[in-house]
Amino acid sequence: MNPPLHFDNSGSGPLRVPGFDGIPLEYEFEIGQRFTHGAWEDSERQPFRLTAPEVHMLRLMERITDIEDWDQGVFDKHTLAKWRSQGAFCADHSSDMDQDVDMDLITTKTWLWCVAELQDKARAFRDTGHVVVLDSDSGVCKADRVVTGSLVRQLLDAFSQLPNCSTHDLVDPSLHMLIYGRTTVLSHGGQVTLEGTSNLYPPSDRGQTAPVPDHPLTKLGPFPQVFHHSSDEEKCRQFSSCYQWLPCDVEFAESSGTAVRITSYINNLHPNNTRAYASIEKLISLAIAPWNDVLVKGFQGRRPRRIYTYGVSNSEVPPWAEYPPKDLLPVVPYQKITPSDWASEDWECHCDKVKDYLRLPDVDPKYRVFPPKPDDPPETQDLLGYMTPEMWESPQSVERIVRAKWRRLHRFSYPEPGISYTYEDWKAGKTAKPIFGPWEWEGEYEMTYDHEYYSVSLEDEFRQQGLQVIVRAFSIDLTTNEPHYPGDQDFHLDGMLNEHIVATAQFCYSSENITESRISYQQNDDLNLQSHQPDPLCIYKLYGTPPCPAVGEEPKAPNLQTLGSVAVTSGDAKDIFANAATAK
Repeated sequence: MNPPLHFDNSGSGPLRVPGFDGIPLEYEFEIGQRFTHGAWEDSERQPFRLTAPEVHMLRLMERITDIEDWDQGVFDKHTLAKWRSQGAFCADHSSDMDQDVDMDLITTKTWLWCVAELQDKARAFRDTGHVVVLDSDSGVCKADRVVTGSLVRQLLDAFSQLPNCSTHDLVDPSLHMLIYGRTTVLSHGGQVTLEGTSNLYPPSDRGQTAPVPDHPLTKLGPFPQVFHHSSDEEKCRQFSSCYQWLPCDVEFAESSGTAVRITSYINNLHPNNTRAYASIEKLISLAIAPWNDVLVKGFQGRRPRRIYTYGVSNSEVPPWAEYPPKDLLPVVPYQKITPSDWASEDWECHCDKVKDYLRLPDVDPKYRVFPPKPDDPPETQDLLGYMTPEMWESPQSVERIVRAKWRRLHRFSYPEPGISYTYEDWKAGKTAKPIFGPWEWEGEYEMTYDHEYYSVSLEDEFRQQGLQVIVRAFSIDLTTNEPHYPGDQDFHLDGMLNEHIVATAQFCYSSENITESRISYQQNDDLNLQSHQPDPLCIYKLYGTPPCPAVGEEPKAPNLQTLGSVAVTSGDAKDIFANAATAK
């Protein structure tokens, strides 16, 4: 690991940050020396893709933490039984599926794990006032009890003085950004403080125009594409050599604790609005402890997988090696057989057995190993009713319907938590042991390691140098002419890599007469099917990916997984999350 370059934005000497003083625009500390982000990190940093049961565990726990007095209810067995029996966590299927909980995947063993984890979350919530949900590699912190009513009123009063229109930024970091080649910067030292706010712009005799840096893409060189790793090019595209947002400097106000003061102006918010500055300082201070709980540092995420598996089937043999019952197949492979080859009474007896087979209840599609064939009857079609008298006279037709029924019956079982390691093991990081299927597999498995939990303390690590924060205030005012706001169309990260944003806090200080709003979260993931037992036909259901083209091949889809969503509630500092997850 190379020693990091020295940065300095204190103003006591030349400005030494990426893009200035010879430091490349794309320079980053090595991953073990910094917090991570969600924009094309090293492949070794990508979090593991979660199984479908674990995703629904996360959504279930998130939904429960939205219930009033949930931190008491999780300790009451009658309340827990009522919650589970009512299926209160299944969203309306007409709504976005990222908030739906498939209770079929919440088995008794899975439910008991969730209850144990929720009880631990409740104990922590009583101490801190916030709870981390959707927590796998990173997490989202819902800080329901950290913001006081007086602070909400202070924010309303402060931002009421700003210009207003239907949908806009009250404080827009994209307005008057740093523009390379145009903006004057104190490159040789100096500061613009909040004292003497009549002149916040660097004087021309002390400033220097920000140089235009080389874009990282130009440094890849004119080599053929084959010599470039695709992730290198994609990461380079996350930088801009034209502009970047400007942060404000924040210092810790005391020798301990999280109280802060803003020491340089917030871009596009004049310091004369002292009430806005004071309320934003309080919000930053309140966000530090939740940030500590979700920031990811180095290669390892904050939580290990709850379900770590290489197999999905509970069969005695691999699912790809099973076939329909031979005594129901009237056709010998590669031989043309007609009813005349059967004695009449034998054929009728055989058809009666097939009819009994067709009467068996179908397995829910989510548990089926094989998808239907193109020539299978429609899923809604009862197979016994589908057969006509003429079809019953054809062994080939009987064979086809038996195979179609078999595809509806042949099932696998989703793995559960608590199989290869217990909840207590998981809390201790003893999670190196995966679940294996019951059959032998000669392939190679990836190396497995126990999880090492770690803590983050921004107030300790950055007590002397302080933090940098980008502030945005956004207003959406619905009217009779504009009664709907569609929200973001795509998942995104905040900022570009120029800004090196590692965490975000979103606070809704006012919402009236609107339906529920939610923010969805998605993460990059790593799913190496080469290490899985060769059962691609059901592995894709286990991980929620498109069907794999063949045994051992990777699914042809982006390595992205939607974890769930969190409601936006007025007065709550909800949605405090690391920038390792994309959101919309």
